[in-house]
Amino acid sequence: MEVPVEVGSRQSQSLAKTAASVFVLNEPEIRRSGMRSVPELLRLVPGLIIAQDVPGAYGFSSRLGEYGFAGMLVLIDGQRLYTTLLRREYWQAIDLPIEIIERIEVVRGPGGSRWGDKASQGVINIVTKKASERTQGLRLTGWMGSEERIGGSFRLGQNLGEHTDMYLYGKMAQRDGGFPDVSGDRWDNNSIGGRIDTELDDDTRLTVDGLYHDSFIGDSYESFAGFSSLNMIKGGHIKAKLRIDHGENHFTEWRVGADAYDQDIRDYLGNAPDEFLRYREQLFDTMLMHSWSPTPGHQFTIGAVLRSLTVEFHRVFADFGREYNETRGDVFVAWDWDLSNEVRLTLGGNLGYQDGDRTTGIDTQPDIRLSYQPRDDTTIWSAISANKEPDRKTIDSGLLVRRQASSLTAFEVGLRRRFGESFLVQADVFYYLVRDQENGQVTEPVSGATLFLTDGKTNAFGGEIHTSWKPTNKTKLTAFLAMTEADSRNIDPSQYPLIEDEVPRLRRGMTAGYEPVPGLELDATLLYTQAWSNIPTWWRLDLRVAWRASETTSIELVGQNLTDPQHIEYFYDEQPQRGGYFLVTHQF
Repeated sequence: MEVPVEVGSRQSQSLAKTAASVFVLNEPEIRRSGMRSVPELLRLVPGLIIAQDVPGAYGFSSRLGEYGFAGMLVLIDGQRLYTTLLRREYWQAIDLPIEIIERIEVVRGPGGSRWGDKASQGVINIVTKKASERTQGLRLTGWMGSEERIGGSFRLGQNLGEHTDMYLYGKMAQRDGGFPDVSGDRWDNNSIGGRIDTELDDDTRLTVDGLYHDSFIGDSYESFAGFSSLNMIKGGHIKAKLRIDHGENHFTEWRVGADAYDQDIRDYLGNAPDEFLRYREQLFDTMLMHSWSPTPGHQFTIGAVLRSLTVEFHRVFADFGREYNETRGDVFVAWDWDLSNEVRLTLGGNLGYQDGDRTTGIDTQPDIRLSYQPRDDTTIWSAISANKEPDRKTIDSGLLVRRQASSLTAFEVGLRRRFGESFLVQADVFYYLVRDQENGQVTEPVSGATLFLTDGKTNAFGGEIHTSWKPTNKTKLTAFLAMTEADSRNIDPSQYPLIEDEVPRLRRGMTAGYEPVPGLELDATLLYTQAWSNIPTWWRLDLRVAWRASETTSIELVGQNLTDPQHIEYFYDEQPQRGGYFLVTHQF
């Protein structure tokens, strides 16, 4: 419970003091899962809905599903990733080596008051390892298998001076495209990156990191005979963070980042070219934040964010293209008030303005949070938050038509309780009011433009419970259960999807780890998702055996999706299938 997390408040604080539905996947859990990519690891987070559609592309959301809320906000070390196509992250391009990930922090509830737009469904923060003595030297990892066909990664760390460390990393991976087995179906990725951490003086720290990637996805849909598609993405990012500590609970932080992506999508029918789309995206964002404690028991945080996105789109065969820009500014504030030694009240909010090709306007996202910690091993928290994405806009028959975005009001209550050093339980409950959902269209009599009705609404409730038990030093067991119930009104299910039909009602999972002798690890993961939206119920069992052959060399054998030859998870017919791989790691 004392693990530091940043995702709940934009600054590091202990999990015990965080008044939000936060889950942390730590380094040992990541390593012993046997999963080799970030979206696969997210399957272990209670409450998340992770489903593979085509190789390297995943639907991911929390509690309400993807409908109307565009997934979740994804961060690397507290800085956002952003792409325009479907407003979903390209997981096939963000294929970080598992060996550089320190932990993954997830907020399952709304996070817009801290992080701005696209956080209504929650926030995922991938925290990479700090360059330090722990990352020095050369570490090589290689694997080969049926689904994880072949791959390798490296991490090379070096001390550059008394107060400066760095490491470089790289990854090459080729994965099978799943079922059905079609020639060319695969997910390939090559990436290289690095990170530098330096102390400029006793109170000033600078972190710079960069990543370049080159990825390829080939997929064919069984339901569309003769169709195939190639999706190629090249690009990367460079990001920097400067933190100046002025004293206890008093600091200033500046972040800046630049991302660029080139994407080609080529569709074929019967091996003949059918469509060729080309995207170019450039993103620049910067954030300045100041936090201070004017009097004991009061912490104020204020910050501003500016983001600019430029997109070039070209439909090659039609010789048609266009370019558009999207600019957004945010101001966020938070006041942490310790009402007593046990009770903390947090008032926060985000005010944003966005002007873009498809979205425009002002959005406000306030929240109020309360945490009660009667003892070191117990935290009870509650929160009320209001979240709304910017409205969308289209031009129809010469008329600018505004499509009102859905709004979300969330009520949450949670409990964290540690029993001794061996047992931990986390339980969260939510009640959501979704309003302004699109439920019809009418024609404007003068221009003939289509206007959108937004009188639909949904009430949803549910929760997550997670337990972690370590009965002996050699054994660890975890289990989770997540549930969502929803009731939509004023929406015709034959015309519009309902949230209750777009979310699996129950998701369950458990892991077991055992070390019978020093250096030998036995691990099992069992996952379950109930049937939803004509997608059948599925189970997944993964098994892992790892042996530390020496102080510098380890060997792993991993089996994945062992319960079925293959199973459907998403709306396309391509399916993850049973597989296994063999892995060797050596530290020089």
